[in-house]
Amino acid sequence: MTEPHATREDPCPAPGQGREGSGPGALGEVLGRARGELHLDEAEVGKIVAATGSASFMPVMLLPALLVLSPASGIPGLPSVCGITIALVGVQMLLGRSHLWLPGWILRRRLNGPRTDKALAALARPAAWIDRHTGRRLPWLTKPPFDRVVLLVCILAGGVMPALELLPFTSSILGAAISVMTLGLLVRDGLLVLIGLGFVAGAVLLGVGLLGG
Repeated sequence: MTEPHATREDPCPAPGQGREGSGPGALGEVLGRARGELHLDEAEVGKIVAATGSASFMPVMLLPALLVLSPASGIPGLPSVCGITIALVGVQMLLGRSHLWLPGWILRRRLNGPRTDKALAALARPAAWIDRHTGRRLPWLTKPPFDRVVLLVCILAGGVMPALELLPFTSSILGAAISVMTLGLLVRDGLLVLIGLGFVAGAVLLGVGLLGG
């Protein structure tokens, strides 16, 4: 059967491998691929997504989480766009879609290339340290049915980012949580998944405290 062609609304056709395609398998590699598209003054989100590996859903969900975690989270509206993107990717993974779809208004969005590159560069050394210390620990947390629970947490965390954008630090904490959990699923490290869940709990407590105050 012929592979469907990409359109402007759907430029990320994932070949049959779906979630386990030929995308990057480490945090540093995801950052490196994304930064490779940031050499121009303006970088189109669709091209950055394609560079991270459109054949694999996990890196595409990891990238916006890293952007929210980075200093780029200070760009107005960016945490909201990243949160919506995370939720959309997570839902499609839960539904078992064979290829990724993102709306054109997200893919056409342009980022300041140098500013975004500088923000991601700040994560390069921590990413290298994390990559050196990942391993196949508690792998049962990265397999069904537990991986579905983790995906659901990522979807919920991404979905609430637009509402929490005005609360200091909460979006960045959720970005850290989703980054760690997604990386845990990507490299089959259940310990990272547990750490990410701890970040989610911390974000919830912080949000409740700020709203209550």
